Amino acid sequence: MAKINNLLFIASDQWRAECLSCLDHPTVKTPNLDALASEGVFFNNHFAQCTMCGPRRASIYTGMYLQNHRSVTNGSPLDSRHTNIALELRKLGYDPALIGYTDTSPDPRLYASKDPILTTYEG
Repeated sequence: MAKINNLLFIASDQWRAECLSCLDHPTVKTPNLDALASEGVFFNNHFAQCTMCGPRRASIYTGMYLQNHRSVTNGSPLDSRHTNIALELRKLGYDPALIGYTDTSPDPRLYASKDPILTTYEG
């Protein structure tokens, strides 16, 4: 089997994109983000599909518009019938993990009504 390269996808929100020193901001210094931008793929012209962070991340995960994935507010469940980037990467041999803040919750139809995982995600 071919060696699989590591992949790190960082999604950040609620800050202005030009506030990076690699984009010549006159005051803000962001050396760690600048290093990531210089060594990886930097999307210089990216637009959000929707405004709230949870639904926007659901769009990134699924590649779908808000009206299709229907996770419309922070903390909304993401329908398990939709594929997502982690499932697709798993098919290619990756072992995906989500670390940090996502503001979507698991599809409750996959769990028993008293499953503790359903009380962990409150949006």
